Amino acid sequence: MTRDYLPSGELFDKGLPFPGWSFRLSGLEKWPLIKWFAKSASFEHSYSGKETRSWQFEDESPENMNFFNFGIFADKYKEFERSSRVSRNFAPLIGMNLTLPKNISVTLRHNRNKSLDESPSGLTIQNDRSYTSTGTYTHRGGINIPVPFYGDLNLNNTINFTMNYDRNESEEQRSGNKVNLEVGSFSKSWKTGLRMSYQFSTKVSGGVRYEYRESDTRTTGKKIDRDFGFDVNLAISG
Repeated sequence: MTRDYLPSGELFDKGLPFPGWSFRLSGLEKWPLIKWFAKSASFEHSYSGKETRSWQFEDESPENMNFFNFGIFADKYKEFERSSRVSRNFAPLIGMNLTLPKNISVTLRHNRNKSLDESPSGLTIQNDRSYTSTGTYTHRGGINIPVPFYGDLNLNNTINFTMNYDRNESEEQRSGNKVNLEVGSFSKSWKTGLRMSYQFSTKVSGGVRYEYRESDTRTTGKKIDRDFGFDVNLAISG
């Protein structure tokens, strides 16, 4: 049995059948505080949740399920239940898109996901949280290069600066007796980076990037990475 679901409680022991939703609010740049710094602004929110259960009957024939009184069926045949999974996903819980003056755009996202898996051997709870933000600045212009016996060479160029910050947290809890929860695996990581990309006319493009990353897990401990690189692309035709 699988149905859309809105769980509640620490162990998702409460809830009701409810469809997911998603909405977007635009025109927030007209609000009193936002209109002072944003040319356009929008807000996003989305939810999806599922309940999935399976049973195995051998010497007994179960009665018919009732969608609206399903809790009675689940409690009555709990001993025949082989697996269950309940999930609650906000992706995003909060999302913002901003366009600022000077060709600057900003995107913010916060996601929260939680799931509970139960079987006769115990239960497992997974909590995931993520935060992402991206800022982009675009500059369009051109330069003139004097070339002997040719004249001025006009090069139109576009330069993009992109800065991002991401943070992810994940924690797993387990319980064999379905009462006392113990922390299993966990991981935390964050990274930030800056990339400059450019395009001179339609034949020359490239970019420079730098990224700094930190991660911490129960198995490997803390780790730090740094990454730097650049690329150049030349279009040759003939």
